[in-house]
Amino acid sequence: MPHDTTIPYEENPNHMIIWLDLTIGDPEKCIPLKKAFSSQADPKNETPVKLRDKDYAGILDIVGPVSVAFEGVEFLFAAFTNVESCIECFEQNQDKRIFFITSGSMGEIIIPQIISKFANIFTNPETDESYNSIYIFCLNKEYHSRWARAFRNYVQIFDFETDLLSRMIHDIADYFLTEGKQLLDEDPPNYPAAKHRLTWSHELYQRYDKMGDTDNMCIMDRMEKVPVRKELNEVNELLENIDDEMASSSDEDD
Repeated sequence: MPHDTTIPYEENPNHMIIWLDLTIGDPEKCIPLKKAFSSQADPKNETPVKLRDKDYAGILDIVGPVSVAFEGVEFLFAAFTNVESCIECFEQNQDKRIFFITSGSMGEIIIPQIISKFANIFTNPETDESYNSIYIFCLNKEYHSRWARAFRNYVQIFDFETDLLSRMIHDIADYFLTEGKQLLDEDPPNYPAAKHRLTWSHELYQRYDKMGDTDNMCIMDRMEKVPVRKELNEVNELLENIDDEMASSSDEDD
């Protein structure tokens, strides 16, 4: 049964998107990716305002991340057009789960540095497995695949922005599902925090699932769509169990 709920809001999210690209401020560039971001100034606003090009220009001038919504889910977000400032951001946010978007040319410069200095950011502390949450967008996939081969456990390479966006939405949904289940495994279970993560996961899986609609068919022409019905059913079941447990706990307190 579908689980319908308002997307929850947290004061201090521990997840973050960093974007490094010389063309971020260009209104003719990165249009599909830019459409995924919207304002998160008012968490009660059911229709967030899409970020405009001047908003990205403003973000580039800000020291430190800002709060935005990525496909309706709250994220910390930082954008850069130079490698040095971007590395400094990684240095200051090593406690965050970071999803990193970079152009191919700038990725060739920065990725060896961040993996050398901050491999912990892209490594699961429980399993010691690498997160492949570095997304390279480039026009020459063959060239960039050669140097990126050394970092294949960390990177994914795309020559279409919509493919990158689709993959990233799916990966972040997976991340929130995993984090939600980990919070439920705590003793005692952290039901409110788990509900946040699972609700975000549900929203993103639904968004990914809809990317096969007519207005997005171009994505599926190039990239095989991974079914997410199993994941959606799992998230729905977990959310329903949380609601039951929280209701039961509330009854016991009365």
